[in-house]
Amino acid sequence: MPKPQFYLHIGHGKTGTTAIQSAFAIAQEDLLRHKIEYPIPLIEREKASQFAITSGNWKHNPEESLAKELFRLSQEKTNNNSILLSSESLFWHLDSLFEQETYRLKDLNLHVLLAVRDIEEMLSSEYQQRVKRHGEKRPFEQFLRSRHFISSHHKKASDVINLLKKNEIKTTIINYSKHKNKITELIFEALQAPDAYPRNSVDGVVVNRSMSQKELSILTLVNALFYTKFPWISARLSDALVKQLPAVQSQKCRLSEGSKLKLYEVNNDYIQNINDNLDPDSYLLDQSAIVTDNAQIDRSVIQQIRIEEQLSIDVISSTLLTAIQSESVHNRLSNTTIDQLIKMSQAADIETETRVELLELAVANRPQGQRLIKLLEQAKTSINHQE
Repeated sequence: MPKPQFYLHIGHGKTGTTAIQSAFAIAQEDLLRHKIEYPIPLIEREKASQFAITSGNWKHNPEESLAKELFRLSQEKTNNNSILLSSESLFWHLDSLFEQETYRLKDLNLHVLLAVRDIEEMLSSEYQQRVKRHGEKRPFEQFLRSRHFISSHHKKASDVINLLKKNEIKTTIINYSKHKNKITELIFEALQAPDAYPRNSVDGVVVNRSMSQKELSILTLVNALFYTKFPWISARLSDALVKQLPAVQSQKCRLSEGSKLKLYEVNNDYIQNINDNLDPDSYLLDQSAIVTDNAQIDRSVIQQIRIEEQLSIDVISSTLLTAIQSESVHNRLSNTTIDQLIKMSQAADIETETRVELLELAVANRPQGQRLIKLLEQAKTSINHQE
């Protein structure tokens, strides 16, 4: 069978996409030896090679359908190499591949790479992303109720699989939940380029880990208190946690038994359709696999969780303090205004308490001013003498 003209790695989201795209960038030259091109600008390649989030090498163009774009790229090709395109956006825009019947998709010889994930893990990860990046402050179950317990990723994955089957497009589907530690390696095997997998560069690297229960509860509280005024706050805190504590064990969001039953019931058809296209040993969890969380946890595990919780609290506290202090610095009063405050505080007819308040405000905005600090100390001493 001829090698595909195009490999489309479409995600979906929260299935190790950043790590996979980093591996593509690192292995660009090795992939080329297998006649697979991974076209990406040099700056983006360098970022991806450092495991930064780059969104891959494909961006949606509202002026050009995916089918039209692929046929254009096919006509522009000057060799027999395959082209590898990777983006989570492809997952949501794959419909445009089938919008125009004028294109003979079989001529493109496509191979689509799709990763899926157990529904509780998926929605927990999606919720955490909203907490970390979008100021989400509602509890997990309230978040699920607001979307009627529907998993948009599982619904879309089911639709995508149906479209690919109907159009006889080769598809590799991998259950990320079963293969977290080797998902990238399996993708390279699907590309028929296993020896291009950059094992030494990617094995053991933690990219954008999920939060623990304690971290998540603190972040939702911080969002409720500060997100309106400081919309960057949750991203700053979560990035600090991932960077400073990469080995902290992430935890799936908790669900009541009733909500868990509702979740699997609402999404059952999507899960079953996906499983119909997976090997039995790679099935997604469904209604038949629901278990209650009554298992006893080892004491050593509990102790480790407590240690990690304290470490997380320390990181959040120091990062939050630094961030808010930095924000205060950016909003400090001008030197002219500070000088006016000092001048007002020294007026002969001013009340002592007002003098102290004016000087405190001046010191907060000019903390290195030694003469100013002495004036504040003298004003406070004056109050004490009056008492």
